[in-house]
Amino acid sequence: MTRATTAQVADQLLRTDEVAAWLSVSKSTLVRWRQSGEGPAVYWLAEGVPRYRAADVEAWLAARQAAQPRLPRRGSAHAGASRG
Repeated sequence: MTRATTAQVADQLLRTDEVAAWLSVSKSTLVRWRQSGEGPAVYWLAEGVPRYRAADVEAWLAARQAAQPRLPRRGSAHAGASRG
């Protein structure tokens, strides 16, 4: 891949459904992350038209890889087990 082509891919704007598929999460999860500020950087082309740069999604993934794993939420499958 040439340098120009690499830059074009990195600057490519992706839709919510494309990013959700890339990350293997539902669109609603990506929207929730966007609303809470947890997800990758988002660009608004117009009201109701969010887009994500591929390079920003990759940077967000790299930062998440370095982060510590979170503890399970209350009410998860393991939380229902009784302790005796």
